[in-house]
Amino acid sequence: MMSEIRPQAKAFWESLRFPTPVIALVWVGFQLYLYFEPGTDSLISRSGHVCFAIALGFNLWADEIKPAGLRLGLRLLSLLCLAPFVYMALEIERIRSRTPLLDELLPAEIFLAIVMLVALIVISAKLVGRGVVVVTLCFLAYQFAGRLMPGILRHRETDLMSFLENQYLTLEGVFGVPTGISAEVVFYFILFAAVFNAYGGGQMIMDLALAATGRHKGGAAKCAIVSSGLIGSVSGSAVANVMSTGIFTIPLMRKVGYQARFAAAVEAIASTGGQIMPPVMGAGVFIMADMLQIPYSDIVLTALLPALVFFGTLYIVVHLEASRSGLGGLADSEVPRLRAALAERGHMLIPLGWLAALVVSGYGVTDATIQAVALTVVFGTLRKSTRTTPAVVLAALVDTAKRSISVALPCALASVIVSVIAFSGLGPKFTGILIQMANGQFAIMLGLSMIGSVILGAGMPTTSAYVMSAVLIAPALVTLGADPLSVHLYIYYFAILSMITPPVALAAYAAATIAKTEPGATSNTAIFLAFPILLIPFAFFTHSSILYYGLTWSTAFDVLAVIVMIGGASAAVVGWFSARLSSTERALLAVMAAAIAFSPETLVCSVAMLVAAFLLGRNNLKSRLATA
Repeated sequence: MMSEIRPQAKAFWESLRFPTPVIALVWVGFQLYLYFEPGTDSLISRSGHVCFAIALGFNLWADEIKPAGLRLGLRLLSLLCLAPFVYMALEIERIRSRTPLLDELLPAEIFLAIVMLVALIVISAKLVGRGVVVVTLCFLAYQFAGRLMPGILRHRETDLMSFLENQYLTLEGVFGVPTGISAEVVFYFILFAAVFNAYGGGQMIMDLALAATGRHKGGAAKCAIVSSGLIGSVSGSAVANVMSTGIFTIPLMRKVGYQARFAAAVEAIASTGGQIMPPVMGAGVFIMADMLQIPYSDIVLTALLPALVFFGTLYIVVHLEASRSGLGGLADSEVPRLRAALAERGHMLIPLGWLAALVVSGYGVTDATIQAVALTVVFGTLRKSTRTTPAVVLAALVDTAKRSISVALPCALASVIVSVIAFSGLGPKFTGILIQMANGQFAIMLGLSMIGSVILGAGMPTTSAYVMSAVLIAPALVTLGADPLSVHLYIYYFAILSMITPPVALAAYAAATIAKTEPGATSNTAIFLAFPILLIPFAFFTHSSILYYGLTWSTAFDVLAVIVMIGGASAAVVGWFSARLSSTERALLAVMAAAIAFSPETLVCSVAMLVAAFLLGRNNLKSRLATA
């Protein structure tokens, strides 16, 4: 292992001659300083978080460019992007003592506000994607042109100076709640994921998943589900998870006989689902806890069973596909022994388990994460099999900063969008429009919310998609009497699933790149395979006890209903249970699954469950008779 590490360490020390890793390490150092100095003003902590993300982003851009002059220009621009933070840190006492909207902005503040906003938009378009930038620009245009809008969309006039003041010198603009969540919580989870992987934690999860599932029917795909789900629960990013685990799992799936599109689709779905798998989940969940003013641990416990259902459904789909196609498991030589995997790296389960235990118990999330980082370093260093060098650890810190860009920039843009919505009063207006379109019917409102969450999430990071859906769509469902937590989990699920939903499916596109197949076809395959998963969020309202832990008869019935639902829907999608299903049987199973998902009536669900059970039982009997 050390022989593999030494070249990496040498390459890292040589990289320190360039600005990118230096800025990354300074950013990590700044974030650690914030943790050990909790009294730091929020304007300083959040402005530093955003400005470091922008500066590092421009340096990453410069690393890709060959012309020396342009590369130097981008690096100088990155230093200028740190100026808004430096000014904030130096002038915080005066900024805090000024009277908003009465005290005039200084020329330096006007200049720095413009620099920060323009740089944020430019680098986000380069590194995050044009979708979220276009949406942000549309909202900004709405803020300035709102007085010209017709009817209900009209709002009060704003001027440039008050806008710049709100965005730069308050916690209601760029440095709003989403940015605060990224700076104060999510960054430290990304730090844990990077350090955990540096000490072999990611490889440990992969080995355990492969040892547990690799020899089974369709074992390669099952390994992809388990490993991507577990690793994704730590990384919190669908695309990053696809690119880290998919390079291993997709070739494995292709090797045992799965088609390229199928393999890519399975990896995309599993990596996407990592954002709903406790204990970490995605950045949006921390924003959800802040919006609902509930402990993060409550969301974790509520989301656990639906997350298990999510991955259980995908597991069933790949098992049925393996049975239909006659695919076996991996050879013994390709699968590590469970005992050997545990002996080599099993001790790395301790920090992961410690983190999960603290989060579930309601302990401070950031404190729990820092403790998990410390335990990772301690236990990773104690064993020779996971011991590493300082260079590798520092490289993990650099990787932390690079990964954090994909959260910090979308959160900053989401903060801008939220500020525009708050200024214009668009939220209540949009709620009224949706309720009017649904004619007050809750079922129609659910459908509109699903469509709206997917559309808002098209081509956008999950965090931004969720924030917009939470502000614009969620209030309409709550107004109609739905439980707020159920509503937010519902739209969060569909915001996540937009990563595999056409026309812009970022996770599916990333997986297609690895599998060397057509992105659009991969996205279509992913959403087809995910049909049973699409039914799960509707069960939050029709079988709501699955969201709340505790053993009751109602919970037992709802869990049974959901099991039959996903089993029937999975069989309908694959066209196989114990034997081939006819078109009529597949259609009936799909209808019965939909009936269970959409109907809260016990009688309707019971009949649908009986019909689905009869069809599956008859298929199983037919298979047994054919075998006999």
